[in-house]
Order: sequence, then structure tokens, then C-alpha cells
Amino acid sequence: MRKELDELLCKRYPKILVQRHLPKEQTCMCWGFAVGDGWFHLIDLLCRYIQQHVDRLKLPQVEAVQVKEKFGELRFYINAGDDEIFKAIDYTTYLSVHTCEACGSMDDVGQTSGWVSTLCRNCGETETGKSKTWKSWDEIDKEIEKSVLDD
Repeated sequence: MRKELDELLCKRYPKILVQRHLPKEQTCMCWGFAVGDGWFHLIDLLCRYIQQHVDRLKLPQVEAVQVKEKFGELRFYINAGDDEIFKAIDYTTYLSVHTCEACGSMDDVGQTSGWVSTLCRNCGETETGKSKTWKSWDEIDKEIEKSVLDD
């Protein structure tokens, strides 16, 4: 994620992102947001929901301990939280699989092979190069269906 987006999240949610500039011996947040700019809005909305929920119910403060992409999904790890917060994180993870990590589009999103990335067709075709293949979710679903039926 670009530095200015990282800084904006830290400014908007200083309580959740309090670990952002701690040393690596204390937190994985020292590496920042290990995701593309396209997921900025997902993280922004999730942090807003979490902080409002914590404030409204007077819960212990939730802190992000790591935010990254893994297997083409947003991973948002926290130090504590209730069921509603974990449901919100799960839903945001679900949305990330349908949101281009590069540009934020939700149109014609799929994944690349190799190091899995979730990208729209346009970003997938421009960013994958020769080492990866981009496939739409429809293509992936058909492959899965075919492999299940063939077994």
C-alpha cells in the first residue's frame, strides 16, 4: 500500500493502528499494510466499524497486529475482539476475494496462478507477466466443477 494511504489509515484509526510504528520485536505491524491500494477502502471500512463497535459497547480496545495478503485474501489479525468483530473481519476477507487488490474494482475479478493475487481482468492482464495466468472466478468454478465430476 502506498505510504499516503498507510498514513491516512493511521491518522483515522490511531487506537486500532497503535502498533503501526512499533519495532519488529513487538509487532508485525512494523511492516505496514502488506496489501495493494485496491483494498484500502475495505480496511478503512473495517477499521471504522471496529472502532465504532468498541466505543459503543465500551469493549477493550482492539489493536491490529498484522494486515497482509495471503493466498489472494486480506488477512486482518487483531489482539482481541468479540464475535461481531470477528464476523466483520470474516466478511471483509470474503469481500477481498471479490475486489481487485490493485485498483479496488469489483468487476470481472479473478485470481492469478503461482503467487495468488486477486485482480480484475484489466489489472490481471497487465500485472501478471509471463509467469502467471489470470483466470476469472467463472473459469475457476468450471475447472473445480469439472475436476469434481471427473472423480
